[in-house]
Amino acid sequence: MKFDELTIHTTTAGSELISGVLFNEGITCFSVEDPKDLAELLDSKTVPIDYVEDSLIRDDGDVIVRVYLAQNEQGRIQLEGITAGLAKIKASEGDWAGSLETSLAVTDEKDWENNWKQYFHPLPIGEKFLVVPSWEKQTVTGRITLEIDPASSFGTGRHETTALCLESLEKLCKTGDEVLDMGCGCGILGIGAALIGAKHVDAIDIDMVAARIAEENTVKNGLEKGKMEVRCGNVLDSAELWDEYASKRYDLILANIVADVISDMLPLFKTCLKDGGTLVCSGIISPRKDFVLDALERNGFKVEQIKEKNEWLAIECRK
Repeated sequence: MKFDELTIHTTTAGSELISGVLFNEGITCFSVEDPKDLAELLDSKTVPIDYVEDSLIRDDGDVIVRVYLAQNEQGRIQLEGITAGLAKIKASEGDWAGSLETSLAVTDEKDWENNWKQYFHPLPIGEKFLVVPSWEKQTVTGRITLEIDPASSFGTGRHETTALCLESLEKLCKTGDEVLDMGCGCGILGIGAALIGAKHVDAIDIDMVAARIAEENTVKNGLEKGKMEVRCGNVLDSAELWDEYASKRYDLILANIVADVISDMLPLFKTCLKDGGTLVCSGIISPRKDFVLDALERNGFKVEQIKEKNEWLAIECRK
């Protein structure tokens, strides 16, 4: 099957706004190539430079967002929505989000599925986790191994927001906790919570492919049946789904999404989080920090810690 590969040139801050546009179009599987991420990876010596293709090392400074759209009516409608969203960003933000130059190419499904694997290698995160792709061998002992096959779904642990959430998770998740992973992607956070001792994890994503991959990853990591329930749905579009989650009570909520979506979901989190429970929200770029902090205060959350890495934030707060 052929896909249209849409390439968007932006900045680190602009990529968060573009992520919001893509989420609004129901797209959660896309890549963000930030030269600063690769530079940091090489500096850390986690991956030898010999393992990195020359084409990945760029000095133009642009952040590249790549989106794969099916060559059908749905893909055409999504492309129109993305184009309109980019025009709105350009009109309101000017040069802050970069050039927003786009290009369109045709790619084969197999290329799309396999090309991103060159970025993904075993990665220690925090004090406890080691994220390992299913096609690599474990090289570090004494850590909790998260065997993750993202299949181009968000959540390899390489992105700052995922790493920040895992670092918070290892500190905050306690044995016997009930956990909600909202916008679970490939399931990395929910699986991490289950492996560290959570009693039960509810995980949900609006993308059907992401939900399927997350379910497959629960099996790869040996979670017993029912330990982590994964489903596809959008609580912002379904009153029935919103009410279902509002009727539950969680000790810990993980929401690695984007600033606007987090703000819209805070009334739900306020309802379903136990008194004294913890909310970790991430996927937030530094310029949206005050926006999220104001929304948290309006909804009765007390911020306990803000962690930052390369312009990205994770906020730990309590109800």
